[in-house]
Amino acid sequence: MKRRRRRVGRWLVAIVLFVALGVVAVRLGIENGTPPLATKHQHTPPPAAKADPPLLASVNIKVPGQNQHPQLANGCEMTSLSMLLTAVGHPMSKMTLAGMIAKDPTPLVRGPGGKIISWGNPNVGFVGSESVYSDGFGVYHHPVYELLNRILPGRAVDLTGQSVSAIERQLDRGVPVMIWVNTTLAPTNLFWVTWQTPEGPFTTTLDEHVVLVVGYDSRYFYINNPLTGQADQPVPRANLIGAWRQLGEQAISVKPD
Repeated sequence: MKRRRRRVGRWLVAIVLFVALGVVAVRLGIENGTPPLATKHQHTPPPAAKADPPLLASVNIKVPGQNQHPQLANGCEMTSLSMLLTAVGHPMSKMTLAGMIAKDPTPLVRGPGGKIISWGNPNVGFVGSESVYSDGFGVYHHPVYELLNRILPGRAVDLTGQSVSAIERQLDRGVPVMIWVNTTLAPTNLFWVTWQTPEGPFTTTLDEHVVLVVGYDSRYFYINNPLTGQADQPVPRANLIGAWRQLGEQAISVKPD
């Protein structure tokens, strides 16, 4: 009986020593920068990001058309913005917006033959007159984005430089998109000029134009065209995409509610 107790006692001592040595080894490993063995939970990979749903076959958002004329000969941007705001339930007139947009006051300087030597920068603010065609140009996306964010804080979306499918996904959400193109709604070689601005040389076409994209299908994009006031105007996809790319792939919209 005593022998058995001695054997049990020896086993208990051995087990205690083994456990104690294990604890010491783990502590030493941590102190020396060697982490303990990772658990299966630590090796669980993060959940995979959800893939975007497939694009719809076609979209058509009904937005009343507006004409920039007769008040705003160079007001395609503010007229398109007015239509966009109407589409998201926050209507504002083109004339109100024209008074709010940032301006670049740099004067127009022409050389021999009427060539533009220097002028403002549409990346800074509206260049020239909004109402007199020959004395004005327009404004690019960034000042319009900033104005939109003032009107709808935190909801302006800058899609500039993104893919065509990014525009289509925004349309899938039920929100139109403003894009910068030219009045022919196709790539153009007409009226390209370079002038000096306070920030450096600037190149564009004087035929610059902005429209509101309200839909698409496999053959066309559909636009509200402020130059004519026409709503839901079909434009061949390749034509509109080419014109948009020539103007730097500029596009803005609004986050859905």
